[in-house]
Amino acid sequence: MIDATTPHGATEGAACAIHCKLAGKFNLAAHESAFPALRELRVENTGGEALEALDLTLESSPPFAHARTWRIDRVEAGNVARITDHQLRLNGDLLRDITETTQGEVRLRLERDGAVLAESALSIELLATNEWGGAAFMPELLAAFCTPNDPAVDGILRSASEILRQAGRPDLIDGYQSGDRRRVWELASAIYTAIANLGLSYALPPASFEEHGQKVRLPSRVLERKVATCLDTAVLFAAVFEQARLHPVIAMPKEHALVGVWLQPEELADVVIDDAGTLRKRIDLQELLLFETTYTTQSPAPSFSSAIDAAKRQIQRELDDSFIAAIDIFPASQADGRHRHRPSRQWRRGRIGRKASSVGSMEGAAKSLNALLRVSGGLAPSLAGTGSGETLARGRLGVRLGHVRGWKRR
Repeated sequence: MIDATTPHGATEGAACAIHCKLAGKFNLAAHESAFPALRELRVENTGGEALEALDLTLESSPPFAHARTWRIDRVEAGNVARITDHQLRLNGDLLRDITETTQGEVRLRLERDGAVLAESALSIELLATNEWGGAAFMPELLAAFCTPNDPAVDGILRSASEILRQAGRPDLIDGYQSGDRRRVWELASAIYTAIANLGLSYALPPASFEEHGQKVRLPSRVLERKVATCLDTAVLFAAVFEQARLHPVIAMPKEHALVGVWLQPEELADVVIDDAGTLRKRIDLQELLLFETTYTTQSPAPSFSSAIDAAKRQIQRELDDSFIAAIDIFPASQADGRHRHRPSRQWRRGRIGRKASSVGSMEGAAKSLNALLRVSGGLAPSLAGTGSGETLARGRLGVRLGHVRGWKRR
């Protein structure tokens, strides 16, 4: 966030200052998710006389925000006028056309009867449309890049459905409908196999991307180019999980990205957390499944169980100090749904494959899947003792926008 107090060019006899806090980065995703570019705006009268009939004007270059003027009737000597209306009319077309990071500027000018009393200029990074700003800048905006309605996602789910069918398992992409964590494991395992069969190659991400951001390849681009970073594959899995009516989590240890999926419709206490211990606890309670997505870019791909073990090593207690953040994608996307499309009606109703029957015994599922899921590594052995009709404790699915705004960055 940019904070400026710059009484440039003050008129003789007038002592005042403009105080402004501005988002350090901004792009189309931030605009369509209704994140404010202007965070705080104050005018301070540092002189010995009251100031009346003031006009405070904001302009931007390039003009991503339309010019706006606030009228301030009076500011007593030594007092501060706080402007609470921070609404700016943004230029969505300009933001949509940005393909590379552009340095922008916001200029503020305080006038009385046409005479300039104070001026202030602040810089702002205007990011490309497909660029995520990093965990240091509104990390919850990563949900904007998880696009379940991307056409490539449906193809992956069809492949996962076929894999389940060949393994003798119900081929319906039914999300949490069965009420059984083992069924969610089956779906995640089949999706892992489907993506591993795409023949993707791994690309190194930019240095410190998890803090400062990077451009994100959306699912169609990943399938077209067959190249993906760890963040690209994590976002790809998150999009597929959402279209399958499952709730994903993206975790970011230092210089890496992992993906998780809730085994029941739960959520984190906050949309964004910086505590890896919370993830370990939810994994130990068999509520969350976290795994290494880049294993799907190897040939042959390691098993699904190996990918899970690799993720656990990335969030072990000894690495807590370097853990960056975890973003709970479902509540983050629900906080403001305008920034992207939600799953189509066809997938929401699970109209892929035949109607699911009961999952059956864990042992039977493991045998059939091990025979046909080349890289699945079977199902969760720790769940083998649970009954086939296990009912899930439904998590709270309320919107956590307040938690998003209240998250304190490290």
